[in-house]
Amino acid sequence: MSLSNQTLQMTKRSISVFIFSIFIPTILFAQEDLLVKIPESSNQHLQFLQAHHGIKLRYRTSDFAIIQVPLGSGSIVASQNVLAELPDPQVLDAVTPGFNYYVLWLPSAEERTVIETYGEILHQFGGLSLLKLHVNLESVLLDLPVHHRAKLPANITLPEFQTPSAAPSISASPQQQSLIQGLLNQADGVRWLWQTIALVENEDLQRPGQFFRSRYALRVRDAVQFDDNPKPDHACDNSADYIAQQFRSYGLEVEFDSFDHRRRSALGALVGEYVMRNVVATLPGKGPNKNRIYLMVGHYDSIASKTPGWDGGWRRLAAPGASDNASGIAEMLETARILSQQNFDFTIRFIAFSGEELFLFGSKHYAQLVQERGDDIAGVLNFDLLGHDPDGNLDIHVLGDEQSQWLVNAFGAAAERYRLPIDLRLKNDPSFIFSDHSPFWDIGIPAVMVSEESSLDAPDESTEYIHSQEDDLTKISIPLLGELAIKLAVATLAELARPIVGSGDPLNPDIFWESEGITVSNLVPTKGDEVIITAEVTNAGPVPVENITVQFVVISPDGTSETLPEQSVDLSVNQPQTVSARFTPATWGVFTLRALVNDDTRVFESNFNNNRIETELTVTNPNVTIENIIAYPNPLRLNQPNAALKLTYTLSSDAEVVISIYDTVGEQILESVFLAGGNGGRLGANDAFTWEGRRNFFEFVSPGVYICGITATDADGESRTEGIKIAVIR
Repeated sequence: MSLSNQTLQMTKRSISVFIFSIFIPTILFAQEDLLVKIPESSNQHLQFLQAHHGIKLRYRTSDFAIIQVPLGSGSIVASQNVLAELPDPQVLDAVTPGFNYYVLWLPSAEERTVIETYGEILHQFGGLSLLKLHVNLESVLLDLPVHHRAKLPANITLPEFQTPSAAPSISASPQQQSLIQGLLNQADGVRWLWQTIALVENEDLQRPGQFFRSRYALRVRDAVQFDDNPKPDHACDNSADYIAQQFRSYGLEVEFDSFDHRRRSALGALVGEYVMRNVVATLPGKGPNKNRIYLMVGHYDSIASKTPGWDGGWRRLAAPGASDNASGIAEMLETARILSQQNFDFTIRFIAFSGEELFLFGSKHYAQLVQERGDDIAGVLNFDLLGHDPDGNLDIHVLGDEQSQWLVNAFGAAAERYRLPIDLRLKNDPSFIFSDHSPFWDIGIPAVMVSEESSLDAPDESTEYIHSQEDDLTKISIPLLGELAIKLAVATLAELARPIVGSGDPLNPDIFWESEGITVSNLVPTKGDEVIITAEVTNAGPVPVENITVQFVVISPDGTSETLPEQSVDLSVNQPQTVSARFTPATWGVFTLRALVNDDTRVFESNFNNNRIETELTVTNPNVTIENIIAYPNPLRLNQPNAALKLTYTLSSDAEVVISIYDTVGEQILESVFLAGGNGGRLGANDAFTWEGRRNFFEFVSPGVYICGITATDADGESRTEGIKIAVIR
């Protein structure tokens, strides 16, 4: 699919003569590092150049590498000395401050002509083009109908040479194989299809029956617009919440990993700030390798940049992203559902990334987090584009770089061992940096991408509909493809993470919570009351254990958690021991109380599935109160497009709520009623009321100070009223 003449005209209008006048020339001959292409080099040779000459590795293919050669002490002679040691170097550019480099799939001359309106194409190879582009134009590039596009990393870290013996074992014992086969029998293509449908439709969790049909990464709750455009809705966040719900239903530990993204105009002005979220679910390892982690990842965001008017209409236009990548997230959810039933030696994290369609922002952020925390990542399995197979041949590609070939081979071994009827295409291709495996390559972590055929061998098949509104449910192939991909994921990941299999009578202790569960000293506490949490823990034997860690975790209504002081207990065989902790709720709402024993798995058990219990505790007040009242924005500016004031508050119990707006002479100009139990009248936080500055929803009010009254009436007819002042300006 080529770029249209309309797009070309839009491009010419978007970039003013002023922008071009401030761009400095591409090649400077005095102070810049050099971007150089060299013939195929091994990891060892590139590591030598990095260590001894300070070069940066920017891009790799099977045929060549692109490196950045430093000027060195301000002397261009130093760069020339490095070039003299390189085999057949080809200088592509001088690295200029304020510019980035990108690789784009541009098979047609027309597409390249449009792109050259933005920047300079430095090199072409195999349908791909290396583009130099000013940083201010990056967001414009995102809205172009280009399928494969990626920003070159600042430097790719190459791992130490890994001998075959250093690669993790991917064998499985007969008992483990039997267990894994049982897991494979649970793969269900229909469940995969329904998960794909749910992700494509993206039903509003707060308004059942309303559908977003988009997961575009900028459509988030926490967003600020600095231009004249309205704040986006929460379509992408809604999808993240749904994915988190699914993970939690499998008993996994779930958290959101948030990160900021800024967009600028072609002139450099800040257009918007957006907080995106990765969804991270953890299945803790229970063996000696519990601190080593396998990641199964995929992106849940979608884009439809090929849709006419997308640049200005993404807030309302559909971006179904069925194959790209609802299908991959559905694979992940089903794999997590199946694997969560089993204990593994290694820890497994399932991560749904946002921002993939915007140059891999979510996975780049998470890779940086991995480095900062020092996480021991054994390998990364990225699932992207697994729903469409037009030729009916059930073939799947597994692609890795040089350091990841043992991981690629793990898929082949698992498919063969469990006789999966899939035509697997195993590849070594470090040039394919267009998905969420790539940031892990950049920091030296083995990673593979698992994808359907049409996205690699025949990209024209997928570019006809990918990144458009045509990537809908009609592009999803028969459920058999999804089911086989699930089996491939389950078999490979299970073998890598090593299921823990018991044999005969347990030789290790089994520590568990008694069936009474968690009890509390006060079943109906109010805010500020001390609550004592109690539970009984038992060791079923056959041997006593010492210094077992016990923890209580309190999860507040807003999702934040507090871990109470850790305790240590000694447990004889079959002698229950009572443990307790104290906490004081600081807000109204429903709290989750969780008890954990041996969560650090310091003691190896025959069964780790009974080490956690939880219950809910409602913190309320028989006499309703209204607290934490916030109106924003305040003042309300009526001259801004789609201006609206949002009112939030906290109730100490369910209550009917009446919200009234009064003008300066005390006349009521608006009234809204919210029923008890729903948003606006429920225990805890409420945010259902918005006001556009209109009198009874009709004409706009005059500038001035208005009073907002909130009256809450509980089930006993008792009422409480609070108020807040609102300023209205133009």
